[in-house]
Amino acid sequence: MRLSKTFPTQEIGSLPKFSWRTKPFRQMELDDSDLISAKVWGDKLKVPRTGELLKILSKRAGFTETEKASIVDFSLLYAIRMNETAGDDLAEHRGLDLVWSGEQARTEMYETPVSNIEGFEFIGKVRSFDNKYWRMASIRSPPAYKSNYHIDELLFTQKHAKRKIKVPVTDAITIMAWSDNHHYTSKWAREKASPLRRSFNARREFTLDLAKIIRKVVRELIAKGVEEVQIDIPAASQYQSREDIKLVAESFNETTKGLSATFSVHSCFPPSLGYGILFPELLEMKNCERFSFEYGNRDGYRRGLSDEARQGFADLKLFKEYGYAKGLGVGVLHIHTDRLPSVDVVRDRILYSAKVTELDPGDLYVNPDCGLRTRRPEVAQRMLDLVVGGAEKARGELSAP
Repeated sequence: MRLSKTFPTQEIGSLPKFSWRTKPFRQMELDDSDLISAKVWGDKLKVPRTGELLKILSKRAGFTETEKASIVDFSLLYAIRMNETAGDDLAEHRGLDLVWSGEQARTEMYETPVSNIEGFEFIGKVRSFDNKYWRMASIRSPPAYKSNYHIDELLFTQKHAKRKIKVPVTDAITIMAWSDNHHYTSKWAREKASPLRRSFNARREFTLDLAKIIRKVVRELIAKGVEEVQIDIPAASQYQSREDIKLVAESFNETTKGLSATFSVHSCFPPSLGYGILFPELLEMKNCERFSFEYGNRDGYRRGLSDEARQGFADLKLFKEYGYAKGLGVGVLHIHTDRLPSVDVVRDRILYSAKVTELDPGDLYVNPDCGLRTRRPEVAQRMLDLVVGGAEKARGELSAP
């Protein structure tokens, strides 16, 4: 699915959850600030029927399961509107071009799929970043499909979004890498091979078994009408042997095998070696139409289109060096800080990306580095504004005589 637009814009997946969305599920009582937030943001985003939400929230505690479900639905609506109103202050043509509902119906990108795949047992919490925690699981028996954990979210988004949508889906490599591999490690411990070989074989078998399950999930999403699926692989470079890098591509190919849709890949925060560690094996992903990577977090805040000014984007040259000619999603905003660049710096980051890749501007997507779930809503909205505003300024620069 190619959008007929220069420098199309997208958000990578997650958006922050409002306090009125999270507190009811943590058995925390709402206070006045939660209700004020729902009202102020509902008005700002022009979310319909917010009176219904405010009436539910006025209970402050003791919500029924039906009321909780309505709260989640409104959270999805707020997220969709954040996507579709981005750029109000910075661009004439507002809104992202490719949208999603901010993963508001998901616990987070790991726990939601793991909770819906047989064979896992949760074993404790692990700190990730920004003082956020996620629940780690152990695979105790071969994984098996339990239910499609994204269908309801997709159907709701299709009903309410006015722009083209995509569905982010966590890949098998990441689920494998973030889990305790008890079942497969125990199985391969009995084989006659070196410890490194047994460890890799356990990872590979676990990954490919998961990929078959995720392919079923994706196939069902496509059957419901989704045109684009973003395969999220934040753990792409967690293991850095050549065999493991090849497994990243093999896992993607197993997940998308025989499916007809536009597939993109998102990964983020590689080791100090950068994305070069993934080449050339990365390009063996046969069905990938776009790679979306982060660059903004490594870049400076000064203006300019020189290599010196845009040092954080040096890895982009790899795509040209390897003859890559498909789509790229370029992360132009560091998502783990509230310090934001100017819209002109964002424009320069976009124009530099176009210069060094020499891609058609219609194939160069603009996005934050990663999902925005760790930011406060007002910061996340400002980041989306900068994506839209920076892209519009970059388009204007290209069209200037």
